[in-house]
Amino acid sequence: HSPLLGHQMAVSVGTHAVFGPGPLQSWILAVPVRIDPAQGPLWGAVLAVVAAIAVAIEAGWAVGRWRGAATISGAILVLALVRPEVVLDPVWNVWFALIFLITTFAAALVVATGRLKWWPITVVVAGVVVQSQAAFVPPAAALCIAALVLGAVARRRVDGSGLGWLATGLGVGVVLWTAPLVQEITHRPGNLSLLAQAAGTKSSVGTSAAFRALGGATWIVPNWIDPLPTGGGSAQFYGVAGLVDGPAWWGLAVLLVLTVIGVAAGWTGRHTLAIAAILTAVLALGGVVMVASIPISQFLVLGYLGVALTLVGLAVWVTFAWAVGELALAFTVRAGIIRPDADLRTIVSWTRLPAVLVLAGLSAQLVAVGLVRIESTAPTLAGWHAVRSADRASEAAARVAPRGAFRLQMDGPQNAFTFAVETGVAYQLVTRGLDPRPSTVVGYPTFGRPPPDGPTVVVVVPGPGQPISAYLRSRS
Repeated sequence: HSPLLGHQMAVSVGTHAVFGPGPLQSWILAVPVRIDPAQGPLWGAVLAVVAAIAVAIEAGWAVGRWRGAATISGAILVLALVRPEVVLDPVWNVWFALIFLITTFAAALVVATGRLKWWPITVVVAGVVVQSQAAFVPPAAALCIAALVLGAVARRRVDGSGLGWLATGLGVGVVLWTAPLVQEITHRPGNLSLLAQAAGTKSSVGTSAAFRALGGATWIVPNWIDPLPTGGGSAQFYGVAGLVDGPAWWGLAVLLVLTVIGVAAGWTGRHTLAIAAILTAVLALGGVVMVASIPISQFLVLGYLGVALTLVGLAVWVTFAWAVGELALAFTVRAGIIRPDADLRTIVSWTRLPAVLVLAGLSAQLVAVGLVRIESTAPTLAGWHAVRSADRASEAAARVAPRGAFRLQMDGPQNAFTFAVETGVAYQLVTRGLDPRPSTVVGYPTFGRPPPDGPTVVVVVPGPGQPISAYLRSRS
């Protein structure tokens, strides 16, 4: 009974629930969940993102040998250091998609340099991004298409391969999108239609704010070096508002500078740098479209969706540093300070040990930061108290739960904490072979409607850190 869609989203169209575009994350985690229903999603997601990162590093090697692999590795480590939430909770579909977006960029870079056999890989990882988090459609789709165009132009110069890569990529794409298309055809209204309606019927953040967000993410001291905003409603609002408070002119200037680098590098025969600059500009424009399309009513989601702009900022500054390095090298060669062959090889060889030491240092720092940040990283919008309460509540509910479908009802304050506990309890009871039906309407599409006149398991949840109990009520 494979799912045809992704996660239920926090939007709706009338009375219809809206889901993510496709089930790829569920497919990837299916075997781990079957083996270990309680913890399989977590360790399965860890294995998946480690594989994605390995592919990204291999893509860096394909483009720039050890320097390319070290650059990709360093960028991933920096991203994880400033946003440890991404690696501490990889099962969350937003972070899961973000890791695969990194791989999409790296694979697209290989394709764009003319190694077209990588395009099917790009299609797969971009598909995972899109189906896991619909908001990331603009950068993922743009990278996939731009890589194909640039790779076709560079094809004869690099590998001269036939068209098997194109047929394979298209075939893989058809397979990955069969399930969502079947759902779209067999249901009225289909989920893809609902997604399109949801995207086009609400006022959005807008282009001006999106360029301010790009300016802040690519500024000399980027805004993503600060932790994600947490706390109460007003603290979160002002924290997220700070993400769109950068200089819009700098966001536009970044795109202009990337264009200049691309043209100049291509003109002087530095084709890999030119392609990196073009794809970085594509990624940045995709990030602008992503931010601009966020509904203004869901402005706070920019707090986590905006983490994609961290990847943009890293790509921009790596490209800028690369271009400056090429300028410095050209100057020293023209001035006769170094010879372009033997001296350059020696310099490159000397940089290997410092690069290894930097990567090892970043890795050690990430482990230390991760250990410290586990308790301060909120795994849900309600924090660790909700997770621990859900554990205790599911044990209490399982002791009194009947066989067959039953209503699951929370007796506690009507707030985000209680809702998080209800959702967690429902999922954990399912892993125990039970059939809970949460009383909250938003749970109907996932768990089904409660029986109209059946038994009810009432879970008493006074609040964070309070004793929890459960009892069975034979009639609702």
